[in-house]
Amino acid sequence: MPLEDAALLAVAVAAVALLTAWRRIDPFLALVAATIGFALVEGMSVAHVGKAFGTGFGLTAAAVGLAVLAAAMLAELANVSGGSARLAAACRRLRERAGAAVLARPLGFVAGLGASAAVAYAITAPLRGALSGAPATGAETMPASARRAALSAGLSLSAAHALVLPAPPMIAAVSILGAGWATTLTWGLPLAVVTAVVGLVFVRFAAAPLRDAPPVEAATAVAGAEPRGLGPAVAAVALVAVTLTIVGLTIVQSLGDIPSEPFGGGRARETLLGAGRPLVLIALAVAVMGLATLAFVGRRDGAATGWATRAMRAAALPMLLVAAAGGLQTVTQQPGMAELLGERVLALPYGVLVPFLAAAIVKTLQGSTLVAAITAAGMTEALLMPLGLDGETGRALAALAVGAGSVTIGHINDPLFWLIAGEARLKPWQGLALVTGGLAVQGAAAAAMLMALAALLA
Repeated sequence: MPLEDAALLAVAVAAVALLTAWRRIDPFLALVAATIGFALVEGMSVAHVGKAFGTGFGLTAAAVGLAVLAAAMLAELANVSGGSARLAAACRRLRERAGAAVLARPLGFVAGLGASAAVAYAITAPLRGALSGAPATGAETMPASARRAALSAGLSLSAAHALVLPAPPMIAAVSILGAGWATTLTWGLPLAVVTAVVGLVFVRFAAAPLRDAPPVEAATAVAGAEPRGLGPAVAAVALVAVTLTIVGLTIVQSLGDIPSEPFGGGRARETLLGAGRPLVLIALAVAVMGLATLAFVGRRDGAATGWATRAMRAAALPMLLVAAAGGLQTVTQQPGMAELLGERVLALPYGVLVPFLAAAIVKTLQGSTLVAAITAAGMTEALLMPLGLDGETGRALAALAVGAGSVTIGHINDPLFWLIAGEARLKPWQGLALVTGGLAVQGAAAAAMLMALAALLA
């Protein structure tokens, strides 16, 4: 039964929080244990569980995991070259006046237009960290302001990914529901901005108790070059240029998925879309930052030795966590509980709230934002007329409701959840309170605004 399946998933989520907080079990092991427990109680065979988990693990590792590795390499090169320190020093006064998240928020919002929210968040982490004053290595104490900046950036990114074209959830919803692109973008952009502001207010109050985070265990501090002279300045420029280029490539991927194929078809389109693949991101990050580092950091400099090994060590746990989240995501899709429970809200007479709830339920139970958007849009497409959403404005609002719902809840089966919690150095139970809670508050605000618009424009 779908309700029992959903309750079992809630138990698995609680188990991860309790195991990591009470017994201090490693989050990766707790996540794997929760996945196996959920699957076995569901009645899945051991072979089926292994196959489903392995499939999700591999696909997520190839997509998001490689982006995490690219970000770690980019961060390490920026550290040893002095680029991160130079950027942090240049932005110090602005942070003191306007807060650590003042530059991280808009960067996160723009990155949310990319093809994958998790990839965009991972690949922009080195630049956001430098802008917000976060430590360059895990062996350093992380200021509470930098922790809140990481959380703010994640919520801002999610708001844009939910409501602004050409983010994939919006492309899927607009295409399936037959909404107008211009109308959807006209309403979606201001809604996303307000939703992001709601998220920032949530962070300001809910994350106020956060304190400076201690160094990560077993991390090794490596001092980068002094932020003086031409070398660090060139490295800082390279870090900004590489990050913005990569964000642009992920947005190009989103645009390329539009059914009308704005880039045309054939080989040219495949080349443009392929430029945003994780393997290419690694090559681009290493090539540009590597050249800047080698050009201005002497080969005898101890900090420049072994940077790749340090980067891979730093990326190991985040890669395992996001891959395991992908494995759990695939396992939770097997019982079909998301679709069955999503269908139950279709009979409700709540207008634009119906597609929002359908998408939110599917997202919560199976973890994938894009799958939630596609599934919810397909469910509600035939019901637009009974729901009073069969006009141009109504279809646009329905598409926005699907997009908002598909990003509303993110927890242990969502790779983005682990990336935000990891960068902010939050324990799983803290992540559920601040990341999941922040996404829920943003989703509720978006739903309320959409209902108000539907009432005014009816």
